Amino acid sequence: MINLDNAADSPVCQAARQAFLDALTLGNPSSPHAAGRAARACLEEARGVLLDALDCERVVFTSGGTESINLALRGAAEAFAKTKKHIVTTTFEHPATINTLSALKAKGFTVTEVPPRADRRIHPEDIAAAVTEETFLVTATQVSGETGSLLDVSALSSLLRSSRTEALPLLHIDAVQGFLRFPVSVKKTGIDLLSISGHKIHAPMGVGALAVSPRVRLVPQITGGGQEGGLRGGTEALPLIAALAAAVRDWLPADPDLTQFAAARLEASGWTVVPAHDAPILSAAYPGIKGEVLMRMLSDQGVLVGTGSACSRGKKSAALLSMKLPAWVPDSVIRLSFSRFTTVEELERALKVIAATVCE
Repeated sequence: MINLDNAADSPVCQAARQAFLDALTLGNPSSPHAAGRAARACLEEARGVLLDALDCERVVFTSGGTESINLALRGAAEAFAKTKKHIVTTTFEHPATINTLSALKAKGFTVTEVPPRADRRIHPEDIAAAVTEETFLVTATQVSGETGSLLDVSALSSLLRSSRTEALPLLHIDAVQGFLRFPVSVKKTGIDLLSISGHKIHAPMGVGALAVSPRVRLVPQITGGGQEGGLRGGTEALPLIAALAAAVRDWLPADPDLTQFAAARLEASGWTVVPAHDAPILSAAYPGIKGEVLMRMLSDQGVLVGTGSACSRGKKSAALLSMKLPAWVPDSVIRLSFSRFTTVEELERALKVIAATVCE
């Protein structure tokens, strides 16, 4: 099986596997006895790894990117509900953001969605221009999970800080696809909230984190025993958290040449490649065949590809629709995404299978 769907789920690295197994022998981090203290030490060591990687002052562990995004968006919205109700976002967002914002709109919040320009990129200037005096939150994705295009979050933060609004809106960044691939200092950049997910960087599914700046007040969405500084109740999933920290320590990027190599080969074979693929993520469409049909055909032949965000299964991509591509493209798109474990030889074999399949 050749895995070219790493943006959906990346293979768990050996370091993360071992850290997970080692942490299984530890106790509850909230227990005061010896086993609990050992577990607490492991938890805080893992937190230190994330604090260093994100260059931030506070990290809240969650069950993944979706929960991190929900805590950021719902937590901020509830904190501001009596004063401001406007949110600015983009058309490139993950369903975790799209659907959470839809739920907030049903509660009286208003949302402005910034589309891409003709170059099929979201521009920081356009996001900043949508901010008004009523805006309390800007939420944007660092790397599109469908095209791999990169948003300059440093430029966005600078523009927001230099805006003429009386009170600066909070800035939330969905860094699920960008974490470690495009390092960001939360403190230096001025980001208020940043969401990550473990299974995109070779940790297991079921763990993520939210970086929270000191100026942010969030209303917790899961209440319980006061874990995670009161922002996320429930006993911490220590084996998963230890595995996440191990994956961060063990991080290696994908071969940067793979994406360009695949794009060139596909374009030469009559595919429409969707710009812009800054990250190891590439969407492309072949006329006359539906993406989901091709994905299943390739899976039967041992090649795994995606058709967009794995969390938007069965729905048309809002990101692709907003890019004003030829009408047939969004339905025909497949997504190729690569990891440190993807080899050139595997990719070449997969491209041959893809070429043969569309010509059948």
